Amino acid sequence: MISNFVIEHALNSEMDPLLQALFQYIDQLSLPETPYITGRPPISKKSLLKCFFLKTYFSIDSLRQLVETLDRFGYFRRICGLKEVPHLSTFSRAGKWFREQGFSTFNARLLKDLGVRYPKIVIIDLYVTPKQFL
Repeated sequence: MISNFVIEHALNSEMDPLLQALFQYIDQLSLPETPYITGRPPISKKSLLKCFFLKTYFSIDSLRQLVETLDRFGYFRRICGLKEVPHLSTFSRAGKWFREQGFSTFNARLLKDLGVRYPKIVIIDLYVTPKQFL
């Protein structure tokens, strides 16, 4: 089910400043694109990443609901840079790609651009036997 929050943004054609800043950042990234050889032209990874941010931003539960939202509201398609809504399987493949390769690269780049250093973390796992508490 699409929330009133999503509908309100789509009807008013207003973009939240945080979402706008994220989309501008994504536009500046250099993500590897699949070259067009045969078949349908590939969808830009930047556009797909923007769609995934919309999914998170509006707390959309599933990829199917994301596709329905993009299909129903042309405004969201436009701000993501899509002319038409990609098939559900396209989002599934893109999600897999971002999980396997893209997200860690994107996350590292975002942290670097924000000036955040990776903290040194040490985890110690202690096993305490019940006798130690007696």
